[in-house]
Amino acid sequence: MLSKLLAPTMPFLADAMYQNLVRSVNPQAAESVHLVDWPEYTPSLVNDDLNREMALVMRLASLGHSARNQAAIKVRQPLAEVAFSVSNPEEAHALERYGNLLEDELNVKKVRLLGSTGEVVSYTLKSLPKQLGQRFKGLFPKVAQAIAGLEAVQAAQALLSGQPVEVDVEGETHVIYPEEVEVRAEAHPGLVVASEGAYLAALDTILTPELVQEGLAREFVRRVQDLRRQADFDIADRIILYVQASPGLAAAIQKHQEYITGETLTLELVTAPPPGGAANANLEFDGEKATVGVVKKEA
Repeated sequence: MLSKLLAPTMPFLADAMYQNLVRSVNPQAAESVHLVDWPEYTPSLVNDDLNREMALVMRLASLGHSARNQAAIKVRQPLAEVAFSVSNPEEAHALERYGNLLEDELNVKKVRLLGSTGEVVSYTLKSLPKQLGQRFKGLFPKVAQAIAGLEAVQAAQALLSGQPVEVDVEGETHVIYPEEVEVRAEAHPGLVVASEGAYLAALDTILTPELVQEGLAREFVRRVQDLRRQADFDIADRIILYVQASPGLAAAIQKHQEYITGETLTLELVTAPPPGGAANANLEFDGEKATVGVVKKEA
């Protein structure tokens, strides 16, 4: 069954599995996994609610990554918080249930629901003269003034969701459509915001010393893993890790030593220059420098 499911996207691997696990014990089976019938599914087992919730999680993750890209902060750097605005109470409950997935995906310490987008962003509404001028002609200045006087957060949320708003001009109510108003958003200091319709992600970009140290440790792990690969070590090989680092990186390594040694399979972390014969490299990133060496620890 697994080989059948893999067949469209991993054709050679799927057929190798099929030959080893099916044809080897059943010579009467079809000659290839690509010659068998596609497996049937049981419709009653499809969880539509879960599919909708995962689609929401993927959408919010995409917004979070968009905010990170705007801030030019790499995903390896942990951040304190991301807050989301969603469109209904069911989605709010889903966000609470799957917040841990978004924490891992976006590398943030906390995911929460926004009480109001006004917490993180200020909106302004700009009437579009071409669209509204053609419709209201001489009344346009008063309509534009009425639009500017709307409660900005509520009006912006409605317009961004594709819903019209209403204004009263000279005793008459007029409907204003989303395509007739430009909604401008400005994030509050320390935040970067990405939005799509009714959905919004507000990323806290303030880096505390603790977050900076954790980011350095994560980047250091990546560089050590690269050095392991360059040295052609097996994925399970244990190592002795030699490090001489600039003060900021040295402090981060000391604080996160358990994480670093666990991720890199380091049995001994030595603060000294690499010995002769060690695979070594000079590292420089995020304003820090280090000389690093790795030696395979024989069993």
